[in-house]
Amino acid sequence: MTKRWLLAGTAALAAAAAWPGTAGASGDYGCTPRWSLAISYYECAGTALISPRNDTRVNLALLLRDKGAARGGQSYPERDWDNADFGHVFVSWDVLQSAYWPKPQSTAAVDTDEPSYAGSRCQTLASGSQAFREALARGKGLSSAEREALAGARDLVKPACDGNRTPATWPTVESEAARGWLTYLQGAWAFYADDFATARTRYADLAKANDPWLAETARYMIARNELAAAQAGAIDEWGGFAGVDKVDKAAAERARAASQDYLSAYPRGRYAASADGLTRRATWLLGERPALARSYSLLLADPARSPAMLEEVESKLLFGIGMENQAEAPLLMATWDLLRMRQPDPAFPESEAPARLTQAELTAQAPAFARQPDLYGFLQASFAYHVDKDNRRVLQLIPDAPANGYTALAFSRQLLRGLALDALADGTTARFLTRLTQGARDLYQQPAAQLALAMHQERGGALDQVFAPGSRVTEPEIRTILLARVAPPALLRRQAGASAVARTERDVALFALLAKDLSRGRYREFGTDLAQVPATAPSAGYVGEGWSSGWMGSDPQYQAPLGLFRQGKWQEEYPCPTLASTAATLATNPRDVHARLCLAEFWRLNGFDEYLAATRPSADQLGGSPDLFPGKAAPRAALYASVLADRSAVPADAAYALYRSVMCYSPSGNNACGGEDVPVAQRKAWFQQLKRDHPTSRWAIDLKYYW
Repeated sequence: MTKRWLLAGTAALAAAAAWPGTAGASGDYGCTPRWSLAISYYECAGTALISPRNDTRVNLALLLRDKGAARGGQSYPERDWDNADFGHVFVSWDVLQSAYWPKPQSTAAVDTDEPSYAGSRCQTLASGSQAFREALARGKGLSSAEREALAGARDLVKPACDGNRTPATWPTVESEAARGWLTYLQGAWAFYADDFATARTRYADLAKANDPWLAETARYMIARNELAAAQAGAIDEWGGFAGVDKVDKAAAERARAASQDYLSAYPRGRYAASADGLTRRATWLLGERPALARSYSLLLADPARSPAMLEEVESKLLFGIGMENQAEAPLLMATWDLLRMRQPDPAFPESEAPARLTQAELTAQAPAFARQPDLYGFLQASFAYHVDKDNRRVLQLIPDAPANGYTALAFSRQLLRGLALDALADGTTARFLTRLTQGARDLYQQPAAQLALAMHQERGGALDQVFAPGSRVTEPEIRTILLARVAPPALLRRQAGASAVARTERDVALFALLAKDLSRGRYREFGTDLAQVPATAPSAGYVGEGWSSGWMGSDPQYQAPLGLFRQGKWQEEYPCPTLASTAATLATNPRDVHARLCLAEFWRLNGFDEYLAATRPSADQLGGSPDLFPGKAAPRAALYASVLADRSAVPADAAYALYRSVMCYSPSGNNACGGEDVPVAQRKAWFQQLKRDHPTSRWAIDLKYYW
């Protein structure tokens, strides 16, 4: 099943962290990456090559990794549905987080009864309730009855989060201390109910309360309340951010001042980190690009920063208010530049995107990168490659610099040089890329370099070198894609019987060999090659389009279903011998009508239609060069057509061919048998011919419609 992320930015976080959607960074729809490195538009999965193709958070994480951040990444994350097609070549933001910021597996139970308010102010409702009750228990000057009444009254805040703005009925309390706690609850209700004026008054009344928790929390909530007021008119009906022009700038200024006031009074307070974030958010709402970029640049200088900070940078700055040329934020500028080098995706040509970077702008940025010449040179080379398509300029900007271990930037520089060499058909390309695979050490560098080398060898007529002893191309996905898509019979036969290679590779080679033997009329070879299928080979796997990422796992039910060729279904209602017998008959007489129909039955009953009709990868992808296996696959529709054109077909076989030709379009009207679609008029003609020429056959009796 093909999976592809839509070209859209990270989902806006409702009222709390919304930002405008553009041609962005991520999504939640699974991903089938294009197996190529020479891509200049956004892709759902990136690589270790820092480039416009990558999620902006991936690019920034790679650049920060050179500065000491994200020191994990010593092992690959577990495969799951979302990254099943990645191999070790591709990374999404989620995959990179798992690799570079691995989290210990949690065994804590999830409270499924708690409503989810994620992405809104109410996401703090539960934690706030707990903090309130804990502080209330420590509060002084309260009677037991007041303490109990106020603890219960905290639940009166929740309806405001559920959309019920009916004023709460608050308990009556007598002591001055209790009235302070009640005032806080009234302020909290007003805050969640969007009554910011009332909340402002209540929190201001408590800013100098005698209870230390009330005083500190109220001071913090003043800032939070002003921030909510500032953005209330800038959130559309879908929870998206409508733009800084919709922001209440006065409230945003008050929010920033209140956050700074809190931090001044409580520099190490319980809400200090959050208040710092409120300051940045107010700056974002005010549209102050330089100030926000400076703030993030300083924060990202700390190697301990979590991936959440990169997500904030992306949502508020890169896909929020954008950037300007700022010398004090070179890594952010580099990430911004790469984003602006993205070319329109052919699949999404109308996607929104920031203004394209120009050569004049990039030239003007030279002072900002004065202390990072390698990074600036890489940006210039990236512009030459992705925008100007000037590969010779790339080679001028990035000299050959072999190393035994590369930083993320150094690796990206050298791999970009390798891609330029390849595009120019330079005779040193293979040697250069081989050396790069030898020097690459980081988790995703080695596989990316292998992909570049494998594609160069594939397109250069040197496919055998990929599979030669000592080959630098060892990634299973790369090798098996080439076997399934382009390998000639001799290579498939050799790899299928090579005891020194992994079982998966042997199985993929043998599956491709057998399927292509049958579909391309090499029936005698099929009979010989079938002997290599073990008696215990699995037959429950998914055939699909042939090579499948699901075959790369260790679970037997997801292995290449080689057993189909031995134990698959040969017949259902139409009588057929074993597949081996059918193939033997066709080897003697390829025009045998009954055997052709029985071969079609094997394809139909074992799910090979998609395999036979599969679209080959485009020429710019791995496995996209011409298939070296002789012949052309004949799908079921072609077998039926050949029988219908054969005057020697007996009535029973002709009737079945007509029946199956019509049933190719049942029930959707779409062709499920491969080959060229035929119009409804042709299906009607087959239907009428079956009814007219074979009225007593079971196939004419069973067939009620044409589609």
